Parts: sequence; C-alpha cells; structure tokens
Amino acid sequence: MLGPLTVGKKAAKFGYRRFGKPGAVVFGAGSVGGYYLVKRKFKSKMKQETLENNLEERGSEQTDGRDEGVGSGDSSQQVE
Repeated sequence: MLGPLTVGKKAAKFGYRRFGKPGAVVFGAGSVGGYYLVKRKFKSKMKQETLENNLEERGSEQTDGRDEGVGSGDSSQQVE
C-alpha cells in the first residue's frame, strides 16, 4: 500500500528530474495534498454507502415485522 510519504517522495523525485528543486517542491506537495483529498473523498463515499445500506436494512426489518402480525395466527384458532 502506498502512503502519503511514498507518493510524495516519488513525485518529488520526478519533479526534481524534470524541473529541478522548484519542481520537486511543487510535485511533492501537490501529490501529498492530492493523496489526502482522494482518501477523504473515498472515506466519505464509503460512509455514505454504509449509511444507506443500514437504512435499507432497518426499513426491510420493520416491514417484515409488521407483516408477521397480520393474519398469522394459529390454525387451531379458526372460527367455524
């Protein structure tokens, strides 16, 4: 797994080879910042999907619970 330090180091190395010291600073800082933005966006998306799934599960449990009480009785209690 690539961490922010690894990503920044590789980008800084690339920037240094192409543009010298200013390129290393810009590429390194930009890549680390981008790494954190993507990571934060991914986490929020996963949290949203988990929340939606939990809400759907609770909704289906409630409807299942309501359906069981209606019309489900013991067959020995039938009215003749």
